Amino acid sequence: MARYFADQQAHMDELQADLDGLSQELEALIEEHSGEEGLLAEAQTDAGKVTKGSLKQLIIDNEKLIIGEAGEDSELSIINSQLLIAKECRSLFDQEAAMKKAVKVAQEALDKAVFGQYSKLSEDEITTLVVADKWHATLRGAIVAEIDRVTQQLANRVQDLEERYAEPLPELVLSVETLSSRVAEHLKQMGLAWD
Repeated sequence: MARYFADQQAHMDELQADLDGLSQELEALIEEHSGEEGLLAEAQTDAGKVTKGSLKQLIIDNEKLIIGEAGEDSELSIINSQLLIAKECRSLFDQEAAMKKAVKVAQEALDKAVFGQYSKLSEDEITTLVVADKWHATLRGAIVAEIDRVTQQLANRVQDLEERYAEPLPELVLSVETLSSRVAEHLKQMGLAWD
């Protein structure tokens, strides 16, 4: 695909990124305003999810309350806030549905173009696609991963050796001699001595 339809693939990737961003925005809005005290608490289903249908019902109920002007000013303020958040959430649901449809249409168009291209490929082009684009890329990735793994192993081993041999041998010998003489002195004081 990347060799023949790079522009369409880039467009497809862009649409998918936009969809992902929109989905995250919707999820954040729902998470922020759901819960027991949240403005979307009444829109939650029994399963604890906010759906397009439950939002629609919340909007209808709140619009009826506003039309009837029931309650105090503080209640109307909460109802208005709830209505605004519910409408924003519903709008994001609608945008997400439209984006999903656009992604699906773009993917179908790309798939159709790719399938149409298959019959036009020569043997050399197929070889290039399979060997150069697919196998070589896979092998290159595996080789780079292996080189990284071995490099990391070697770096860890060098660090272990550096820690192990951080103290020079002459210092170790001097330390052993000092400690040996102390032990010999203690043994002499205890009445044990040998040569």
